[in-house]
Amino acid sequence: KPTRRFADVSLTHPPVPDVPRAVREDPVVNATLRDHPDLFKIVCPIDVDRFAAYLDDHPNQDFVQSVVRALREGFWPYADVKPADYPDTWDERRPAPQEEKAAQFLRAQRDEEIALDRYSEGFGAELFPGMYSMPVHVVPKPHSEKFRLVNDQSAGAYSLNSMIRPEAIKGAVLDGIPALGESLRKFRRAHAGEQLIMWKSDVSQAYRRMPVSPYWQIRQVVTIDGVRYVDRCNLFGGRGSLRVWAAFDCLVAWIAENKAGVDFKLNYVDDDFGFAPISDVMWYEPYKRYFPTPQARLLTLWDELRIPHELTKQLHGTDLPIIGFNVDPNAMTVTLPDEGKARLLDAIDSFCDITPGNRRRSLAEFQAFTGYANWAFNVYPLLKPALSNVYEKMIGKSDRLAGIYVNAAIVRDLQWLRSHVLKSPGVHFLSANAWSPADLVQGSLGDEFALTDASGHGLGIYFPWLRLGFHCELPDGAPTETIFFFEALAICAAIHKARDWRKAGRCIKRLAILSDNSNSVAVFNSLRASPTYNPILKSAVDVMVECAVDVRVDHIPGELNVIADALSRGKLALVRERVPDITLFHLTPPRDALGAAQL
Repeated sequence: KPTRRFADVSLTHPPVPDVPRAVREDPVVNATLRDHPDLFKIVCPIDVDRFAAYLDDHPNQDFVQSVVRALREGFWPYADVKPADYPDTWDERRPAPQEEKAAQFLRAQRDEEIALDRYSEGFGAELFPGMYSMPVHVVPKPHSEKFRLVNDQSAGAYSLNSMIRPEAIKGAVLDGIPALGESLRKFRRAHAGEQLIMWKSDVSQAYRRMPVSPYWQIRQVVTIDGVRYVDRCNLFGGRGSLRVWAAFDCLVAWIAENKAGVDFKLNYVDDDFGFAPISDVMWYEPYKRYFPTPQARLLTLWDELRIPHELTKQLHGTDLPIIGFNVDPNAMTVTLPDEGKARLLDAIDSFCDITPGNRRRSLAEFQAFTGYANWAFNVYPLLKPALSNVYEKMIGKSDRLAGIYVNAAIVRDLQWLRSHVLKSPGVHFLSANAWSPADLVQGSLGDEFALTDASGHGLGIYFPWLRLGFHCELPDGAPTETIFFFEALAICAAIHKARDWRKAGRCIKRLAILSDNSNSVAVFNSLRASPTYNPILKSAVDVMVECAVDVRVDHIPGELNVIADALSRGKLALVRERVPDITLFHLTPPRDALGAAQL
């Protein structure tokens, strides 16, 4: 299925939330807003009128008008009304940094924010009624002597992030490597052999360019050297901050594609990237240099909308880092750099370190690790089963600081991930065309397809081009109380035949498998399953990686799956009647798919 693009998000996006009525009518908050109006203001560089004019014919006007309103009045970052047991005023500040360099950095950041009007002037040592103060930290940047500022909106018993439910901010779309691959393949079909150049443009301090409502500003008080400041803008560290930025930026993406002629543009948070023919360049006067035409057009649009950017973050080249991966659009490859691979292995080892007293990780650490692993799956897309038991442990958890036990199943899955990452060159090829079972060529040594089924009696696999049938009774030792375990096992067993043929000298490159069980089809297409079914996926992936076979699993109506069904039921006479020249073999399901390797 086509990947959902960031540029299309605005077409169906619901309106961004307004300030809840109960918050607007809060007498404590309103008194402080009324008595200290100098502390609260809307700070936003965007030319909202020009932005709105570009969108006057956008098909989703409810969403458009909500974002325009938020740019003028400030965003409400998807928070609920403050719970009844939360105090009206709360101070969660932390001590100042002990290291003088860190303290100086914090003061310099404060001065810069005040100069940009994103911080109010200091207003003393005490909070006014209705205010919340969350801590700020200074931490060193990785592999650098520089620092960065951290706004910890998850700190304490009454944190701001605790007022934003995870389900309220779900659904953010980021264009990753799969979306880039689709765009490149689409271009290649129309322009085979054209030399390309990648480009990447970055919005300066993107999150901070979005204003938040004064009704949220009052909860974003920053304390530095004992003095209080109101933070007036969207910030890193807020649970709803990505959705706030994305609501604005997805409309910019729509304008870029539909009004500014920016072709093949993708987006990942505040990075816009894409590609163009290497000869397709355009002069961009503000930086007095040539850029790929789509990039120059995007920068021109940003200027018109007053979206800030800096020259050092506007890059292009024939091999360019995109979201941490090196992309070569001419070789059609995406590569995880050696240092990135080393960091991934270190992260796996650290998470799997279950020495005595170290068997628990916080929910926040679980979430951070799954985010990191999912980023790596841009290059290792087949390794998604590695997170099955990790996700299982996270179900029902909401306290980000509470410890979660790292069990043996998690360690096994992550060691499986580690072994594949170690052996892999870390190169993902984007050149593979999308195909379906209908595209296979009968008689081609590289193409094959199978039909599979399972019943209360056994498993059946039918290779119609080869007139081969495989069957067996249900294996012992399989998990009990499973709904479609054996249907998935039959698919896995069919994939294992690619290994058998490889040993015999035939290399299958494309294998299509049809099953009449939609749940099994969904599991193999997503490569995500509950721990009960996960050994099946891992076993199948082992073969797919080892044999470099591209597998598609699709659905077939049960009434058309006659031979595989008969094989699964042991009705061999019926099979021979329907396919007189068929050769039948006993099937031995892969033991590791049953979880036997773990016993």
